[in-house]
Amino acid sequence: MNKYLNKSNTRMVLYSLLSSATLSFVGTLIMSEVFAFFYSLSFKRIRELYTRVPDLKKIHIGMGLFLIMQMLSDVVNQTEMNNMLRGWAAIGVAIIMFTFMFRMFDETPKVIVAFMIAEVIRLILFGQSNLEQDSASLAESYSAFKFRIAPITNNIILLLVYYTYNKRKDNLTVALFVVYGLLCIGLDYRSNGLFYLFAGLIVLFRKQLMHMTLARKIGLTLFLVIGFQILFMLYVNAVLSGAFGGKHAGTQLEETGNPYNPFSLISQGRGEFFVAIEAIKDAPLLGHGSWAVDKDSHYRMMMLQDLDASKVRMNTENNAAVIPSHSVLLGAWLYAGVVGFIVMLYIFIMVLKKAFYLIKDERAMETPYYPLIVLYTVQLIWTFPFSPLPQIRNIIPAFIAFIITIYYSLQNDDDEEEDLLPDNG
Repeated sequence: MNKYLNKSNTRMVLYSLLSSATLSFVGTLIMSEVFAFFYSLSFKRIRELYTRVPDLKKIHIGMGLFLIMQMLSDVVNQTEMNNMLRGWAAIGVAIIMFTFMFRMFDETPKVIVAFMIAEVIRLILFGQSNLEQDSASLAESYSAFKFRIAPITNNIILLLVYYTYNKRKDNLTVALFVVYGLLCIGLDYRSNGLFYLFAGLIVLFRKQLMHMTLARKIGLTLFLVIGFQILFMLYVNAVLSGAFGGKHAGTQLEETGNPYNPFSLISQGRGEFFVAIEAIKDAPLLGHGSWAVDKDSHYRMMMLQDLDASKVRMNTENNAAVIPSHSVLLGAWLYAGVVGFIVMLYIFIMVLKKAFYLIKDERAMETPYYPLIVLYTVQLIWTFPFSPLPQIRNIIPAFIAFIITIYYSLQNDDDEEEDLLPDNG
C-alpha cells in the first residue's frame, strides 16, 4: 500500500511542479497537461474507470459533444484559424485533465495531500502561471494578496484543516476556516474569504444538516438570508469608512448604484456575466465561435457604459478583443451555443448532487477529506456561473474528480479502506 501510495504521490508532485512550465503550441500549453496526457493515455485504465466511476464516462461524452458543437460553431462563424485551434485545444485539454485527475484520485484520495504540499512549494518558488490567474482582473496590480499570497495560504490552510479534522479537532477546524475567511475579506479578496467562511459554517453545523426537516430548512434559509444582509451592511459601512477591506473593495462599492444590495455589487463586479447574456441573445443556437471576437468593442462598451472616459479607454486597451463572459456556463454558450451550455450545466448539476449527498452523509463526515469536500463544493457553486471558461482545464477537473471519487468509494462500501478512515492514533 505504501509503495503504491508513494508512486501516486510522486506523480502528483511532478504534475504540480510542471504546472509552472509552459510551451507555446496552439496558444499556451502547460507542461503538466502534457504529463497528464501521457499518463492518462491508457484505454484499458479508462474502461476500468468507467466501471468504477461511471460519471467519468458521462463527462467524456458531454465534453466530446461540447467539442463537436464548438467545431460546428467555428465553421458557421468562420472563426479565425488561431482562435479556432485554441478553442478546440482547450476542450481537448479539459478532457485530458478530467481523465488524469479521476485516475489519480481513484488510485488513492490521499494524493490530495501531496498535491497541496507540492503546490505550496511551486507557488513560493515560481508563482502562478498566466492560465491560473483571473485574466479579467490582472490590471488590478494592487491586489498582490489575491494573486501572489492567497494561492499559497489557501493550500496551507487546507493542509491544516485536513490534519485537524483528521485528529477530530473539529472546533479548531472551524476556527481555521472562519478566521482565514475573515482575513481574506480584510485583505481585499472577498470571494475567497466567503468560500472559507461558508465552509466553516457548514462543517460547524454538519450534524444538524443530516436530519433537518423541510420546515427547518426554510427557517434556516430565512435566518441565513437576513443574517447575511445585516452582516453585509456592516461590512459595507466598514469598507466605505476605510476601517476594513482594501482599495479594490472600496472602489467597487463606491461605483455600485446601491452598495447595500449584494446583487448590485455582483452586477458591478461581474459585469461580464450580464454582457455575455446580451451576446448570447444575438447568437443563441450556435454561439459566436471560439474566443469570440468583440468587433469594435461593442459588447465591452456595454459593460463599461457607467465608467468615465479614461477608465473606458484603459479597459479597452488592456483587454483582448474578445466578448467578455467570465462565466463557465455562459462562456460555453457564448462560444459553442446552447448545447455547450447544456453540457456544462449537466456536469455542474451532476457533481452538486454528489457533493450535497456527501455533505449530509455521516460516513463522509468520518473521512478526513470532509472539510475539503465542503470547500470544493462551495467553490464550484461560484466557479461555474462566475469564473472564466478556461477553468474547465484548470481547477474544475480536480474539484469534480475528488468529490465524485469519494462519493463512489463510499457507495461501493470502500469506507473500510485505510485512506478513507480518520486517524485516531
